[in-house]
Amino acid sequence: MEMLKLYWLTDSPLEEPALPEGYSFSGFDPEKDVGAWCDCLRNGRLIDGQTDEEAYRGSILGIPDIDPARDILFLDHGGEHVGTVTAFVYADSNTGWLHMVGIREDHRGKGLSKYLVTRAQKLLRERAPRFVGLVTSEERPAALKSYLAAGFLPVEYDYLMQARWRELLRRFGMESVPMLYEDGTPYKTLYRDRTEPKVRIGVLGAGRGMGLASYCAASDNAELVAVCDNDPRCLNEARERFGDGVGYYADFDEFLKHDMDLVVLANYANAHAPFAVKALDAGKNVLSELLPVQTMKEAVELVEAFERSGKRYFYGENCCFMPAPKKMTKLFRQGRMGEFQYGEGEYMHNLEDGWHHHSHSRPDHWRNTMSAFYYCTHSLGPIIHTAGLRPVSVSGFEAPFNKKMYRMGAKAGPFGMEVVTLENGAIVKSIHGVGPVKYSLWWACQGEKGILESAREIASDGAYGKLYIDVDSAEGAMDGKPREERVDDGLTELAENSGHGGADYYLLYNVCESLRGNKQADTIGLYEALDMFLPGMFAYFSVLAGNTPQRIPNLRNKEERDAWRNDTRCTDPAVAGDQLIPSYSKGNPEIPDSIYAGLRARLERDWAEEDAKKAAEKAKADSK
Repeated sequence: MEMLKLYWLTDSPLEEPALPEGYSFSGFDPEKDVGAWCDCLRNGRLIDGQTDEEAYRGSILGIPDIDPARDILFLDHGGEHVGTVTAFVYADSNTGWLHMVGIREDHRGKGLSKYLVTRAQKLLRERAPRFVGLVTSEERPAALKSYLAAGFLPVEYDYLMQARWRELLRRFGMESVPMLYEDGTPYKTLYRDRTEPKVRIGVLGAGRGMGLASYCAASDNAELVAVCDNDPRCLNEARERFGDGVGYYADFDEFLKHDMDLVVLANYANAHAPFAVKALDAGKNVLSELLPVQTMKEAVELVEAFERSGKRYFYGENCCFMPAPKKMTKLFRQGRMGEFQYGEGEYMHNLEDGWHHHSHSRPDHWRNTMSAFYYCTHSLGPIIHTAGLRPVSVSGFEAPFNKKMYRMGAKAGPFGMEVVTLENGAIVKSIHGVGPVKYSLWWACQGEKGILESAREIASDGAYGKLYIDVDSAEGAMDGKPREERVDDGLTELAENSGHGGADYYLLYNVCESLRGNKQADTIGLYEALDMFLPGMFAYFSVLAGNTPQRIPNLRNKEERDAWRNDTRCTDPAVAGDQLIPSYSKGNPEIPDSIYAGLRARLERDWAEEDAKKAAEKAKADSK
């Protein structure tokens, strides 16, 4: 779990208390004071188990912005150093920092740290940093109370910080405290016994959508208020699961009249855009499951509906919130990796065993007619989210149709690959598909200072649940060593039973926190959603044009939209009209009706078995 972070704003009032009799301050002499410095910090502090030199080198000399002779302060008594604090300024961000605060064991329990802290605040204020920060934990309640009394304020910078601080306010008997964002700007007043209203969620699609709806029962920031599905079987199952306190609708227009804050679109992936436009025009915020659009015409219409609505659009690319890619994004945003240079993503998903369920065994189902490039955001999305850069061009490559796809009744190549150029010149390789021989779920990112890489699924080593890092202290330093990086955080335990490796929980948690006013919540907006999807669409256009590079339009710019306003190219006959393109670049393969008949028979057997199992479970429950 992350440490608690606090900031002191340097324009805040500061009263420096008079030192108790016999105490004084002094500076640090690097030639003779290392041992005394360590003595002030031993017994439960960070340096236990290290030699004096190891502790000093790692904690002080390892931070280039610290000048020990200037920045280390001692509290003295009887001619001996009995307390210390390091007060320095990070030059690149102009932020002050309190570091390695400690009182020697024989002088603890006297409240002496407040004198060190306030003197450090005074010294740092003279250097005019934007703010002064420190980190600590709940295990040091006396120190926390002292910091709060000295004017330090809680910082919202990681998951569950508000819940942790509310518990501390209860422990300290405090009613409220102002809370800051990580950039030092005001967030809100945090009250001990008051939370924001829950986000009222309505879900379209009682299949996949029920996994997302279950988040509401497991969280304290959302509640399920409505479900919509045109399949009576699915709607009845939802009613059995969630009870009569929820509204149930077969008609989407009636569903939109329900009082709710967020519409979750979990209907067919090729039909999200029209429903998103309707919801935005009805004044609803939208969370769209994959995919955002299937044509450029839909993309233009969606962008314009979003811009005129004034509402929020969120994209449900849950792979961005799996443990390894989630931590990749955090490390790049913290500046640990330097400028993004290269990335790779793989989502090779062998779906043959369950494809008859996914496609309903219908030849015209969107899963059977989509191209190999359609479902690109699972592999590409986490890389785009980590890089924070717009794709500007792409070349596409398609694997040849294989026996597996034939048996599945799917008409596309088994997988496709994009080679994408980002706006800073960085390169990304993305490969994904539903018909490879085996699974491969993996991401890697390189920056100026090093590389991050999730575990390979074939290694049976945790896959997206593990992250490996090799990062240098500075560009060109070549002093990094490969190691495993922690990926757990404040939500890990709460999310562990959620779908997709906990990613569904993180996705909805962030969306709800964003709607409740937290501007630091990690979400994916509409323009970024298109940055994740359009490279796949244009990669297929590249394949159809002989693998030639294609420019990716930036639909943030109004002047670029008109060229695409009537472009309906896609593999869906109902939408493409006379611009229909084949599911497979070399022409749609001939798949006989007998294949689909066999898949349909298998599906009906599975349904019958599920119904019989439910009936047996109900009979057993009734007998009790």
